[in-house]
Amino acid sequence: MKPHYVLGLCAIAAMLAACGGNGSVGAGTSTPGASLALRGTAATGMAISGATVSAKCRAGNGTAKTAADGSFEMTVSTGNSTAATLPCVLEVTNAADSRKLHAISINGGVINLTPLTEMLSTRLMRTSMSTVFTTPDADAIARTVTVNSSKAAQIEITQAISMMADTSKIDDFFTTPLKAAVPGSAGTGDAQDKALDNLKLNMDGKLFDPFLLMLTKAATSKDIVTLGQPGCVLTGLNGLPLPCSGPGIWVNAPKINITPGAVLLPPGGKLNFSAEMNYPPNVNYIRQPVKWVVLEPDGGSITLNGEYSAPTKAGTYHVQAQREDYPTVAVNATVVVDNNSPDFVPVLSVPGRLITLMPGASIGLRADNNYPPNVTYLANIKQPVTWSVVEADGGTITPTGLYTAPQKSGVFHVVVKRDDYPRLFITLDINVTYLED
Repeated sequence: MKPHYVLGLCAIAAMLAACGGNGSVGAGTSTPGASLALRGTAATGMAISGATVSAKCRAGNGTAKTAADGSFEMTVSTGNSTAATLPCVLEVTNAADSRKLHAISINGGVINLTPLTEMLSTRLMRTSMSTVFTTPDADAIARTVTVNSSKAAQIEITQAISMMADTSKIDDFFTTPLKAAVPGSAGTGDAQDKALDNLKLNMDGKLFDPFLLMLTKAATSKDIVTLGQPGCVLTGLNGLPLPCSGPGIWVNAPKINITPGAVLLPPGGKLNFSAEMNYPPNVNYIRQPVKWVVLEPDGGSITLNGEYSAPTKAGTYHVQAQREDYPTVAVNATVVVDNNSPDFVPVLSVPGRLITLMPGASIGLRADNNYPPNVTYLANIKQPVTWSVVEADGGTITPTGLYTAPQKSGVFHVVVKRDDYPRLFITLDINVTYLED
């Protein structure tokens, strides 16, 4: 199936100098004194919430805060009678990994901020988008970003990541409306969100930046490698060859897990979180390279060593453990603060949060939980947890945790929940794929 690409240039024709013609709309025009409306979604396969989106335009600037679902709306104005005009460059920082994402708006209206828009913007401008955003050259952007050039660049990227994620059905990385999943509701996003899930899991923290670097240097589409293709090699940021094919790129990918993965605490309660991770061969760290943060501003506090103090207000909060050596690799734990919590601290954990396996393959999943004092657990009695698969076509799982993948590639989700404390649950990412070396 051939990809379809629609930039929708006529959707806001009043803002453009010409709709149609030679397809170039980079210069942009507006009614004198008019403002410019921009809206979209910031996401990486999970919504980027509570982040500031900034826009710098040919004339005018704007900022907006993303909602819980990653959506934002902003009005770009000049602050005087001069009209706000296109093109615009947008930037958002994802607090989960400190990565900046960018997009270029040439027609106003919908404009998303995702890893796909970062790739497309980078390929179009052939340089770091952080540099472009710092000192945007509206004339250069207008000359470079056109209907035809955007279409061609998206085709190149779609092919390059085709074995990592299927983006062929996304009309336009910049402007196709996006519904992102939110914490605690994995699998609720739309098809574009699922493509971002695949991209996030398959392009681990080692591949994304080298791939962007390649996009800046590739003279033609023939110079762009297809990730996952046998023999694929990128140039790493250190200048050394970096393999980008075969199961090894997932087996050896940097990982992190957090224990416990879910916990029920009284207001003001305390708990020590711990992180487990793998390391490159022959690498020794003086201390564990983990950054601990509480995602909600009112969600309590955590020390550099993972010692968490819950807030006095009941609610559901999230603690994040982020790798400092691979900042794109992070995992969250759920903290439920309840005024009626039991005398002991119920927890739920799983040994791994990311599972990679072949289509049709099976794997036994395990949950670890504690029990109230003087409660005896008998090995021949079912553990009081319930396993379920989020997606209808995401495979099957038995009551004891034996998961069987579907006969197709994709990212799916399994939820394990405590029966005795049902607000404690953990979502596992299941990456079903297989690439031969």
